[in-house]
Amino acid sequence: MTTAERKLQDTEQVLLESERRYNQLVQKIPDGIYIFQFDPDGAMGFKYVSPRYCDMLGVKAEAVLQDYHLGFAPAHPDDLDSLIQANETARVTLFPFRWEGRFIIHGKTRWMRISSDPTALPNGGSLWHGLVSDITERKEAEGSATRNAEHFKRILDNLFAYVALLNTDGLVLEINKAPLDRGGYRREDIIGRYFPDAPWWSYEGKVRSKIIAAVETAREGKSSRFEIVTKMGDELVPIDFQISPVRDESGKIVALLPTGVDITERKHAESRLRLAAAAFESHEGMIITDPQGVILQVNQAFTDLTGYSAEEIVGQTPRILKSGRHGDDFYRDMWVQLELTGLWNGEIWDRRKNGEIYPKSLTISAVRNEDGAITHYIATQHDITERKQAEERIKDLAYFDQLTGLPNRVSLQQKLSQMVGLASRNHRQFALMLLDLDNFKSINDTLGHQTGDVMLTEVADRLSTSVRQSDLVARLGGDEFVIILPDIDGPADVARVAQKILVEISAPYFIDARELHTSPSIGICLYPDDATENEDLIKKADVAMYHAKSCGRGNYQFFKEEIQAAAVNRLALEADLRSALEKQQFMLHYQPQLDLRTGRLMGVEALIRWQHPERGMISPLDFIPIAEESGLILPIGDWVLEEACGQLAAWRTEGIEHIKMSVNLAASQFSDHRLPLRIEEILAKTGLPKGSLDLEVTESMTMQSPAETAAMMKVLTGQELSLSIDDFGTGYSSLAYLKLFPINTLKIDRSFVKDIETDQNDADICDVTVLLAHKLGLDVVAEGVETKAQLTYLLSIGCEKIQGYLISKPLPAGQIKTFIRNHTPLSGLGTVELWCGDASAPK
Repeated sequence: MTTAERKLQDTEQVLLESERRYNQLVQKIPDGIYIFQFDPDGAMGFKYVSPRYCDMLGVKAEAVLQDYHLGFAPAHPDDLDSLIQANETARVTLFPFRWEGRFIIHGKTRWMRISSDPTALPNGGSLWHGLVSDITERKEAEGSATRNAEHFKRILDNLFAYVALLNTDGLVLEINKAPLDRGGYRREDIIGRYFPDAPWWSYEGKVRSKIIAAVETAREGKSSRFEIVTKMGDELVPIDFQISPVRDESGKIVALLPTGVDITERKHAESRLRLAAAAFESHEGMIITDPQGVILQVNQAFTDLTGYSAEEIVGQTPRILKSGRHGDDFYRDMWVQLELTGLWNGEIWDRRKNGEIYPKSLTISAVRNEDGAITHYIATQHDITERKQAEERIKDLAYFDQLTGLPNRVSLQQKLSQMVGLASRNHRQFALMLLDLDNFKSINDTLGHQTGDVMLTEVADRLSTSVRQSDLVARLGGDEFVIILPDIDGPADVARVAQKILVEISAPYFIDARELHTSPSIGICLYPDDATENEDLIKKADVAMYHAKSCGRGNYQFFKEEIQAAAVNRLALEADLRSALEKQQFMLHYQPQLDLRTGRLMGVEALIRWQHPERGMISPLDFIPIAEESGLILPIGDWVLEEACGQLAAWRTEGIEHIKMSVNLAASQFSDHRLPLRIEEILAKTGLPKGSLDLEVTESMTMQSPAETAAMMKVLTGQELSLSIDDFGTGYSSLAYLKLFPINTLKIDRSFVKDIETDQNDADICDVTVLLAHKLGLDVVAEGVETKAQLTYLLSIGCEKIQGYLISKPLPAGQIKTFIRNHTPLSGLGTVELWCGDASAPK
């Protein structure tokens, strides 16, 4: 025999010896042993049964291993279903399997206890190692104990508490009717089940876990008590649960006793008590008195409200709070209503401990007993001082403007109706003036609403001091004011007042170390000549006011029928203007600018035009003021910037690289802090160099807020943009500010160039403007140049650049491109030198 064979023989001997010992051990165990397997596909069966298992159940191992049903065959027919159900529950839940029931073995009934524990398999199945124990003797003993307890059963069934009796393994031996009736369960569904598996614990996993822990604690000899929520039928029921061990005379634990008491009403009572306590300690002051009105109790809110502590007020009557503002009749009526209805509520003035009198809302309710007799009074109260103050404030808000203190629109309508009625009865005349502040929106947008509010307040003060005490000054809203002058003799009286108002409102305003300017545009409507109804008077004064704005602002105008027609036309134009951008009705024309030093074209100014589908070409003089007043100027101005830059970029790609683009900015554009970023975006989008764009702002625009103007200009020139002051000479520039502006060019307004040949004043203005510009290191562009004589004079005073019909009128993009390409540099213009009076005229 080889060595390998000897080793193999030795191993076999060891295994045989191990198996022999294992079989001897199994034979000595009084319980039957089995191994049962559940496969993931639903198949199941015994994998092993011990000889003792076969002897106890009267079955053969080979048969059971082939057909698992034979392993359950000896089960008593009345207990077979519960065994199968418990087996299925264990398979699904993988909870430890515990079951007790009867088997019929060799014709005799025996009680068996089956217990097994699962092991999960990797394939999703499970393997169960179990024991089968004969518990017939114990059951007979328990039966005796049960019979001894039968006479208690009838008592237990009449208890409202939930009571059960469990064996030491936690299986239900008995249960009273209360939980069965409450949940709609049958006794046979509960008896024999593991107590934590009872249906009322199943609705929530953590409830079952808590019951399992309590059962195990009771088996160890300790009691547990806690509150828990069960599900009885369709209801969730709170119960006070307790489980205790039951011991025999020797102290051995023979049973477990769980009890439960429905505490729904107790919980409701506790909730009501909490609500009552919370209500009593609410933010409302509360007093409880006896039927005679003696104070028994107060809450903290009452103390906070009155200043009286509970110690100071208990035993007193509410008379201690009397303010003295109500007479005896008030209190007598209060008690009469209380006696008749048991309730009184209303407002009352009381006195705090410190003597302060305050208003409060008070509700007193009578509390009666079962016989209807009053046992207490409960009073709730809260301070309504703020509400009273709010009511007064609401009155002010309803009739007075909160910023200026002047009568508001509502008050104006009332007083105007009274004025119309009085004038109609007395056959008198009165005037209504509607005043709007010029350029106020720019000040408000640029310097902020706080500065604007200060200006509005000062305007209101100036208006009030400019008229008689019998006259009415009201704020209609925004920067609009209304003045009503009663008992006038005629339009001349109104004109004198309007002129006085013009002077007062146009005077400078010094706000936050700034000098600000505005002027009023005033429209005047006369009663009864122009209108006799409130709305008509205001509407026609509004029409006259807009006419004043169209006449240059800073003036007053009386209502006329023809200006109303113009106002209607203006409204129609504004309506069309709102859709013009979307419908692409705008276009740009370009007017060339000539450099007199070289005779070459050096730039163009972009000028917007509106091609209306019905009205034809509309001049910017007609629609730009409307765009500014309606707020449409921002999107229109943005379009102009983007369109002009896009056009210049297109020309540059076609070889026209020496032309600079000038674009006019509106006041609201220039005051918009987003302007530099928007220009940067447009230049980046079009690929233009920054030096190719010149921005033009009007002189009057720069003077509205010089400090802010200078700040914005520095930001723009920091982006390498050039700046021009347009319409110079028309805006009353302050030289102190002008020298601080980082500008490149002054543009002489066409109104001075037009009569330069015939009006010495215009000629002198042009002379001084050029001299001033050169002293400040600036270029000069003269606008509106139409004749050679004008050109000659401008050359003589040193003007560098011109634009006007002498060179070309504004042309569409296609035509101006051709004009630029075909333009031949001019020669023989003369010398551009200051005060060279004998410069020769062009031939």
